[in-house]
Amino acid sequence: MRPVDVISAKALLSTVYRNVKIAAPGRFKVNDPVGVSKFKTIFEKGYTPNWTNEIFRIAKVQRTYPVTYLLTDSRRKSIAGKLYEHELLRVSDPDVYLVEKVLRRKGNKVYVKWLEMDSSHNS
Repeated sequence: MRPVDVISAKALLSTVYRNVKIAAPGRFKVNDPVGVSKFKTIFEKGYTPNWTNEIFRIAKVQRTYPVTYLLTDSRRKSIAGKLYEHELLRVSDPDVYLVEKVLRRKGNKVYVKWLEMDSSHNS
């Protein structure tokens, strides 16, 4: 459409945005516990897990096309970047964590490092 052919702004908007796709509702809702897929290289072992052990929560659902999600970790810090639905997996037991190593024992208390989490999560 040439600038000379524009009759009104409404006609122009209806012409330009005629085929806009509206995003379908997302599969996940805010505060759902999810796992994130790992990127595997071509020579990565097949028996290694495809998903991270760290559990994230959905912070925001963005109604883009396709739907994207913003995540937060267990300490409520936001994760950089947006993820698509196929990169997320709903977690059935969000309160189960795996222990990597026992760091210290004192009486019946144990100080541990959690699997695939940095040292700030040690408890």
